[in-house]
Amino acid sequence: MRALRVAALASRASVLPSRARPTVAFSRCNQQASAQSHLFDEHDALRRRLLYRSKQRGWLEMDIMLGNWAAENLSKLDGTRLQQFQEVIDLENPDLFRWLTGQAEVPAEIENPLLRQLCEDFRHTREPNVSVRSAAPFEGKVWE
Repeated sequence: MRALRVAALASRASVLPSRARPTVAFSRCNQQASAQSHLFDEHDALRRRLLYRSKQRGWLEMDIMLGNWAAENLSKLDGTRLQQFQEVIDLENPDLFRWLTGQAEVPAEIENPLLRQLCEDFRHTREPNVSVRSAAPFEGKVWE
């Protein structure tokens, strides 16, 4: 039985084409683009990291709000302002969302001028979208 298997394998091997090595010689060349690191600002690595973290926070609303703001404004910020944005990114989502959407005021103990600027920027982008203001405040009424 074993002899039949060996014979079958040998007959298949003779039918299969032999694998020839390519005759064309491939030269090894560097296919990576030049880094041109002399064109980058000293803060660009921090900007890229902050942009990524502002777009990947875990809340879709925060990803959109902070990610869009960061994409438009991070290139204009200097080192001090970038550190302030780093502090904003390190804040917890629920608190930051309430402050940025105007649901709560930023506590006085937080000394971050960029956070206050962010809140102001988002307030200006929100205002044109409100078409009719409510005449009565919401007092925990049940909507039926």
